[in-house]
Amino acid sequence: MNYRIFVVLTFSLLMGVSGSPQHMQGKPFKLVFYNAENLFDTIDNPRTSDNDYLPSSKVPWNTTRYNHKIQHTGKVLTSIDSLNLPGIIGMAEIENRAVLEDLLKMTGLKNGGYQIILEEGRDPRGINVALMFRKDLFREISHKAAPSARSFNTRDILYVKLADSKKDTFHLFVNHWKSREGGAGETEIKRIENATILKHLSDSILSRFPKANVIIMGDFNDEPGDKSLVEVLQAEKPEKKFSPGKLYDLLYSPYEKGEGTLFYKDWDVFDQIIVSGNMLIKNKGKAPLILPPFAYIFKPDWILYKNKNGEWVPNRTASSKEYFGGYSDHLPVYMIVN
Repeated sequence: MNYRIFVVLTFSLLMGVSGSPQHMQGKPFKLVFYNAENLFDTIDNPRTSDNDYLPSSKVPWNTTRYNHKIQHTGKVLTSIDSLNLPGIIGMAEIENRAVLEDLLKMTGLKNGGYQIILEEGRDPRGINVALMFRKDLFREISHKAAPSARSFNTRDILYVKLADSKKDTFHLFVNHWKSREGGAGETEIKRIENATILKHLSDSILSRFPKANVIIMGDFNDEPGDKSLVEVLQAEKPEKKFSPGKLYDLLYSPYEKGEGTLFYKDWDVFDQIIVSGNMLIKNKGKAPLILPPFAYIFKPDWILYKNKNGEWVPNRTASSKEYFGGYSDHLPVYMIVN
């Protein structure tokens, strides 16, 4: 099948009926993206390679450690706003719906009245992306998991269309692109393939509705200045003037300052939030939905540890050789939608 036809047919299932969005008139809410680092249960799934997260694994993954992980993940997500729980949470490295149900039952997120959206995809390890939203703020219009690649098996792109109480529409894409395992240069072509499909999907919305509120979030395993994001997705640096139908990477400023969302030899900004320009401009005299500095990296002291070089970096849960008992090897990112 022709590649472009494949994407168009796939996305025709996603779109449904839409309309020009109006600016949100309710209270501000936070949108968070968090790669939770292997949020697995302890049960063997014979369809996936989850052997590193079983009680019999080389680094045992048992009920005690699982419950500890759930509590840590909940602490991170509830601490981003001490007054109100996030309105929307995108997540990566989630094994299945059951672990998110535990997260909502066993932590402070239980007070949020969240709805879970997760579709298990083709990733060999069995990790998926997911989205949770507060039902007191939004209702689901539709959702669909779209393959993010044709040449290899990997995580799907989760597309979710939500409406708020004012019937404003938000088009959300949750991503987890191909990792750099094997080398950044050697794997770049696969992330370019991820970016190409996402670009077709987002363009399918913005070409029809240039003022649509499009929100793209994820662990891209590339930085805001890399080819997949700059040349293929065409996510630009937010500056003073914005075009409604273009995409803007809200983590560009932290990237330029040398900050990061994970640390491997140096800081990298792999976790990003990208939005359509309509969310950054005034509409009929109303303030933009998102104001400078646009997006933030959540980096409290307690989520970090001091490595052997004396640098404070994300305190991860485990490696293939050792259990650390931390939170994640990634830091969450978030933005405030007014």
